[in-house]
Amino acid sequence: MGRVVCLSFPLATGPHEIERVRAIHPSIEVVAVPYVEDEGRRQSRHKLSAEALQATAPPLGADARRAFERAEVVLALDVPVGLADFAPQLRWVHVIGAGVDHLAGAGLAEHGVVVTNSSGVAARSIAEFVVGRLLTIWKRFAEQADLQRQRQWSPTFGRTLAGSTIGIVGVGAIGSALARLLKAFGATVLGLKRTAVAGLPVDQLYAPDGLHAMLARCDAVVLAAPAADATHHLIDRQALAAMRPGAVLVNVARGSLIDEAALVEALESGRLGAAALDVFATEPLPASSPLWGFAHCYISAHCSVSLDRYVDDVMAIFEDNLRRYVKGEPLRNVVSAGL
Repeated sequence: MGRVVCLSFPLATGPHEIERVRAIHPSIEVVAVPYVEDEGRRQSRHKLSAEALQATAPPLGADARRAFERAEVVLALDVPVGLADFAPQLRWVHVIGAGVDHLAGAGLAEHGVVVTNSSGVAARSIAEFVVGRLLTIWKRFAEQADLQRQRQWSPTFGRTLAGSTIGIVGVGAIGSALARLLKAFGATVLGLKRTAVAGLPVDQLYAPDGLHAMLARCDAVVLAAPAADATHHLIDRQALAAMRPGAVLVNVARGSLIDEAALVEALESGRLGAAALDVFATEPLPASSPLWGFAHCYISAHCSVSLDRYVDDVMAIFEDNLRRYVKGEPLRNVVSAGL
């Protein structure tokens, strides 16, 4: 009997990706069935009860169900609710990003399914996005574009990244890649991380209880920490009050890290110089959100990662792990022995 590998990440279901996986070992049978859920549901799955997850589960087509039922390995963006309950051969799920909270309700922990992620695959592109946002704000590119549209000659001088102090909350793969870029610009980089790790590319590392002390030193603060109980509303009214007047806040982590009501107050008062937000408590961001209305709040639709090389990079991690799996070797990027 062959090992059935189900490719359900839509961008990895083409002939090229299928052949790459099939070539790893003669025992592998590849089944490609795209499966993707609504973005809003993806962001909220971990908040729903088991009953609510079942009641709101999108319908699963017959072809997709048959593919999942036979799967031993799944490469996925999303997975169906109760997957492990109707996929008796399932042993391993690899997700195409770093986060795994959107797999809630799949029953993976209960069935001991190994979960691995693609941590680090998006680090460089997201770091570039953050630098781009900071340059946009501090070099006043948006104002210059408005003046061009008005055919108005009015010099608008910005400020430099060099000499600035920038704090990174969460110095993992993304935070470390960002720190290296910022230091190349001549910035002083402060980091905050729950567990100290030797060799991090920051000038000073803070523990979580030093958050407010770090914020008080920063010209800009970038959130790159995972969603967790400990990080829920980490940036609240007290944290925003601890920041320097006129500082910039950037969030490329999860919307749950920020108390959005407190953020609106900080933007309205002018205490916060600007915000660049790629993630929100509710996604898509409702049209009624006051965040849309601030000229100094830069909004993007959870797209800080670049896709031009993303699929190839994800496939490289997955293929290396699949070779390890076939040989019975330890897998890379194991999140847990069950989610």
